[in-house]
Amino acid sequence: MPEMYTAYSRPVVSSPLADSQSGKVPAAQRIVAKRNPSFPSSRALRPFPTISHLMQPQAASKTSTRSSKPVKLIEPPKNFKATFVLDLTQAEFCRRDV
Repeated sequence: MPEMYTAYSRPVVSSPLADSQSGKVPAAQRIVAKRNPSFPSSRALRPFPTISHLMQPQAASKTSTRSSKPVKLIEPPKNFKATFVLDLTQAEFCRRDV
């Protein structure tokens, strides 16, 4: 009768932070801590101020004397349902490198 489960070995990790016994603990006994978000989920980002005027074709065409191609923004399809987590604190998110 063939085995239903295959044994595998974990790669050797050369780090002082890696526990040498962690590979021997069954997955059911491992506890993964979930971080509480420090601030609520963010809304969708608005266009940056440098390109926000390009999003309004009527206002841009009146101020521009020559015709220019419209700026195309990369957007996911409307049925695209994916999210990601930045995992940053408010201070890290607002930091500006000078």
